[in-house]
Amino acid sequence: MNQLLKSLVFSVLVAASALSVASPVNVNTATQSELESIKGIGPSKAKTIIAERLDGGHFQDANDLQKRVRGIGMKSVEKMVSNGLTIEAPSSFREPFGRTNKEGSSSTRRSSRSQGGSRHHTDRTGSNRRN
Repeated sequence: MNQLLKSLVFSVLVAASALSVASPVNVNTATQSELESIKGIGPSKAKTIIAERLDGGHFQDANDLQKRVRGIGMKSVEKMVSNGLTIEAPSSFREPFGRTNKEGSSSTRRSSRSQGGSRHHTDRTGSNRRN
């Protein structure tokens, strides 16, 4: 009976420790409450992070986060990362075809498609060519 009780207590402790390990929180997609779940981020800092993310776009890396969010230094970022914060650009922020706004905007591609009417057209020589 004593061995069974020890096994039960051990199982409960293991389960509790597994629950206490927080799942990673991505700074680029997290809600305010998710950010606040990270040790070192309170309500005010969470609001500031979200406001900067909405204003300036997603954070590229830890250096970008600490430069853009007032009151957060590299040591703070390192502690937040060790407590479960991640800084990953979500796939929804990536431009199609691997392009960024600097290389070519999607509005430019859309306007060129709308002018041509289709992806294939005939040039003056009568041969078909692709855009």
